[in-house]
Amino acid sequence: MARTADARTRNEALYLDIRAQLLRGDLSPGQRIRTEDLCVAFGVSVSVVREVLTRFTAQRLVMSEPNKGFRVTPITVEAINDLCLLRSELEGLAVRLAVERGDVDWEASVIAAHHRLANAPRPSIAADPQANERWSILHSEFHAVCASGCGSPRLCAIRQDLFDEAEIFRQYARLYGGERATTQEHAAITGAIMRRDAALAEELVRAHVERTARATLDAWNRPNRENAPANS
Repeated sequence: MARTADARTRNEALYLDIRAQLLRGDLSPGQRIRTEDLCVAFGVSVSVVREVLTRFTAQRLVMSEPNKGFRVTPITVEAINDLCLLRSELEGLAVRLAVERGDVDWEASVIAAHHRLANAPRPSIAADPQANERWSILHSEFHAVCASGCGSPRLCAIRQDLFDEAEIFRQYARLYGGERATTQEHAAITGAIMRRDAALAEELVRAHVERTARATLDAWNRPNRENAPANS
């Protein structure tokens, strides 16, 4: 039993480590994931690494290629547009339902999440990587909390998967000038929620998602993208 528990702990640690690397942008879109390095670092077998990476393929964060192994899902214009469409619909729906259904405790959690995010240093290329990661975590938590009052665990789970997928794109865009000033947008979303204006909250969230997608596309189309780190 102890060995089984230890194995599960190592497997989960591996999953969480890879997930953090993906969401921080440590692993670039299209980059090959070296399974042998993960085996050594975590003291697990190749089959365990493949099992964990397969979990990410289901979330579309990683892709599997026959006879080539695993890669971080690459960025394409089609992928950005498709993801934007889905996120805009589902983020908007989740927040609208949350405003209609959420209770006072949910309102308080939104205020707290926004306060933490608003007071965190904005990410920048030159800043402390830990500060950037901290902001990204708080950003994810803010949007998750805003949606959490919708009353649909399934909708929340799908929404989070799409958010994580978009986060890889956002981190990549940040490196090439695609970072946006979103402080006022988050404040406006919070304000609409506090006023219980479901239609406005939905509209603001949709616009927020769509602006981020446009910033990602702009960064993707910039000439300096050709100087991106190698994806091998």
